[in-house]
Amino acid sequence: MRKHLILIVAVAFVASGCLYLKPGAGAFQLEITVGPPGAHGDRAALVRAPGFPDGTATSVEVRLDDPRSEPVATGAQLPFTFTISGDAVGNGTHLIYAVARVDGKARRGLSGFDNRPRLNQLQSVGTHNSYHLIPTDELWSQIQPWQYFESPLAVQLGAEGVRQFELDVNLANDGSGRMDVFHVPIVDELTRCRALVDCLSEIKGWSDAFPGHAPVAVQLELKDNDLGFPVPYGYWDADALDDLDALIRTVFTEEDMFTPDDLRGAHSTLPEAISKSGWPTIDSVRGQVMFLMDNGGSPRSWYAQGRPALQGRVLFTNASPGAPDAAFIKRNDPVPEAAEIAELVAAGYVVRTRSDSDTVEARTNDTARRDVAFASGAQWVSSDFVVAGRAFGTPYVVQVPGGTPSRCNPVNTGSWCTPTMIESLG
Repeated sequence: MRKHLILIVAVAFVASGCLYLKPGAGAFQLEITVGPPGAHGDRAALVRAPGFPDGTATSVEVRLDDPRSEPVATGAQLPFTFTISGDAVGNGTHLIYAVARVDGKARRGLSGFDNRPRLNQLQSVGTHNSYHLIPTDELWSQIQPWQYFESPLAVQLGAEGVRQFELDVNLANDGSGRMDVFHVPIVDELTRCRALVDCLSEIKGWSDAFPGHAPVAVQLELKDNDLGFPVPYGYWDADALDDLDALIRTVFTEEDMFTPDDLRGAHSTLPEAISKSGWPTIDSVRGQVMFLMDNGGSPRSWYAQGRPALQGRVLFTNASPGAPDAAFIKRNDPVPEAAEIAELVAAGYVVRTRSDSDTVEARTNDTARRDVAFASGAQWVSSDFVVAGRAFGTPYVVQVPGGTPSRCNPVNTGSWCTPTMIESLG
């Protein structure tokens, strides 16, 4: 992307006759920094003159794309901060020109930024317990919260437009290292794909067949045998989490995944990367899968031990805002948490929430939680009912409004963004 931007800047020089930055005193002596998009797609920007103290009096003019256009911002001192409106700047790459008179000399600066939609500027629908089938045992089948079922994972990705999964991963305690996907031992074990490696392989197969898809998020809930059933499933620990990373890497190569290392880059922490560089453009990570840890507490602590910013890890942890490993944050109840979710999204985090729970909303066609979830800007809105006709005779269904299958995030994108910029598989 950096090489592409350099080429764009070079072409701009030629197009303007190289007059704006002609050689001479004062040329190339302003630095312009443009931050990643925040609320409404707005970007914070800074113009400074290296070597001059803060508060230096001057007249600053900033122009967008054409050095002969009307200024989009003016100031009276350096450094000069201003906001680039997310609605005013459209899709693609853009140039920023700045000129200031400092110490009696005109100084100029030039910078560029890529305004294509980024990974955190999408909104997609997901499924909760994406593997789940209704128990067939007469006793367990009567438990209402378990009376939902999902299609095979590849069908969800294709016909149903799902772009986020949740898989419950149970660890065998027989020394085999086996990891199986199901809800509760004995009483709610029916699943579309039993072995985790099979679930992942199904996702990989679809992804390979449709490499233009927007990133798919796979959330893993690490299950312990909390009910104490006499079954061969045990408890997660630090070594088992290493094994989980290794298993995922038997299915997905580094090129297939978007990992914490990819986001962090040269920064020290994930929040620093988000605030200074931001998430990559969706175009640059099409066809990739990213993994999220549902758990907090001990699993998160073990996973980040010795790797506070998730160095070398596969999963993004469910972290607290501002922590070194914070990029993904789970907020499952959007009604009381709607304002917080919107703030987190505007700050650059990616968030998963739920539109319904335990089949309650589906049975009464209560869409209030669903609608609040989408309006909150959470990147992934998870449901048990993404297919019409499964909600006990009510019309309840959860699908991205106007999505194809994802849409532009309502909190952090400008009005120029269209769903086909996020994904259009044709």
